[in-house]
Amino acid sequence: MRELYLGCDLKSGRRVYLPKRVLARHLHLPGATGTGKTTALLTLLRQLLTDVREPECHFIVDFLGGLSFELLLWMASRYCPESVRRRLVYICPAREGVVLGFNPLHYQTSAEAYYRCARATELILRGWESQDIQAMPRLARWTFNSFHAVQQLGLTIGDSAHLLFPGSDLHRRLLECLPERLRYEWRELIGSHSAEVVRTLESTRNRLKPFFDSDILRLMFSSTENRADLGRMMRERRIVVLNLSPQNRLAPQLADTFAGLFFNELLTTARSLPLPDRVPTYCWLDEFQRMISGPDLEFAIPEVRQLGIRLVLAHQSFSQLARGEVDLTSLIWQAQTRLAFGNQGEDADLLARELASLTYDPMQIKDEIWSRRQLVTGHKIIELATSANAQAFADSWQSTFAQNWNRKTTYVDGRIGPTSMAEGQTQGTGSSGSATRTTTHGVHQSVLPEYEQFLELSSRTYVNFDEQRERWASEVRRLTTGYALLWTPDGSGLRHVLVDQMRPGPMAFELEVLLRRFPGLVERYEELIEENFAQRDFFVSPAVIEQETRERLARVLQPPQCLSPPAAPASDSPTHPFS
Repeated sequence: MRELYLGCDLKSGRRVYLPKRVLARHLHLPGATGTGKTTALLTLLRQLLTDVREPECHFIVDFLGGLSFELLLWMASRYCPESVRRRLVYICPAREGVVLGFNPLHYQTSAEAYYRCARATELILRGWESQDIQAMPRLARWTFNSFHAVQQLGLTIGDSAHLLFPGSDLHRRLLECLPERLRYEWRELIGSHSAEVVRTLESTRNRLKPFFDSDILRLMFSSTENRADLGRMMRERRIVVLNLSPQNRLAPQLADTFAGLFFNELLTTARSLPLPDRVPTYCWLDEFQRMISGPDLEFAIPEVRQLGIRLVLAHQSFSQLARGEVDLTSLIWQAQTRLAFGNQGEDADLLARELASLTYDPMQIKDEIWSRRQLVTGHKIIELATSANAQAFADSWQSTFAQNWNRKTTYVDGRIGPTSMAEGQTQGTGSSGSATRTTTHGVHQSVLPEYEQFLELSSRTYVNFDEQRERWASEVRRLTTGYALLWTPDGSGLRHVLVDQMRPGPMAFELEVLLRRFPGLVERYEELIEENFAQRDFFVSPAVIEQETRERLARVLQPPQCLSPPAAPASDSPTHPFS
């Protein structure tokens, strides 16, 4: 299997495949709670686990328990091959009745002994938040001395209580069994009887008290044999699921410490393997920010690729990556493959800055203003014809009429003379009219310019980096559950992906419905867990650990055998506890 199906590209509608080779450069999954990180992890895990042609070793660290529960539920179903179930090693420190013996002080050479002792000291002290070991040299020194002493005697971390509590019956006798240099240092501390000695021992006891009082941790760290043989698990391509959920039994800081010791053991084992024997190994760390209190993860991100280890790192907020003097905010970007889910606030701004840096285009156009222009491209001679028509009409008329009359009477000497009358009448009529029509034609030549119309860019503005960053910040904030932004270092670019849940059969139902409608699947889940804890080469009962502890202490305290009978002990000498 060279590619892993992830989901659908929202832009093109095509299926999105994740090449396995890009996982060699680590996978980073940032995203707020409930955005789909666990779904994406399960989608990739199911495909990798069922790859029978190229099986790899898988270490899955789950601090909350949800990822491991869904994974084991799928393993218990008929959709999981039997070959996958046979490779399972399920570790749950909070489960009582079975113990995975873990001895981080186990060594092969003296140089390895010092390294393992120093690493166990640092990781256990860093299990508490804001713990600056450099500021408390006495605490670190005597925690190291306690571990180094029990290591030299072939004992375990659980046995160091006898050295740190002077009231223990075995305290003085264990000091007598120490190598000379260590014995002198312990005698100097115990013999001074000063208040500083009391504070030093009290501080060391307070840090290790949970490992002495908690039955889970005491039994786990009291195993002579290191049954958590990660080298063997890697060779056998095991699927190791480490469930560190509290379950009202495992305190968070103790879970962090155990995860740190487990991860350190993985790195130590991988570094010890020669190049031909290295096995491709995936390390899935959900809520991995709980493991950054020590320098292991800080150094591992840029280095473990050469060891054949692929890291899959999921977390919620970038503010979680700074704890004490360790800050992985900048180093996390060395994980080149990134599947970013929805986030808010400063986390969205930080992701947007990275996404804008990956996709920034200084020539991306924001706005343009165009205006229409004309360009003279040539001239041509044309003939112009003129034609004119004119027509006029005029019509006038006149009519006159006149009438007059006159009467004249003449008086002569007072007498009426002759009367004369005259009448006159004139009448006239006249009319006139005219009509004209004119037609003219003409032809002449003229030079006419030829024009070409075009659009001219008046102004153009580009999207700057801050604007592109704000665009990506808005995109990250608007991502809903199941949607993510995928970036791979193989040149595929940034893709907007809808992650496929890939839940076959009953797995598609919600948990409440699944538990109610498919009780048989829940029974097979319980049977799978019981079969897992029945693997006696990994898990033993608490009674076996208690027996190992008694035999281990008896072997250390056993006096050397003499050929002649030993002298009778004085009356004031202590009696051997196992005689």
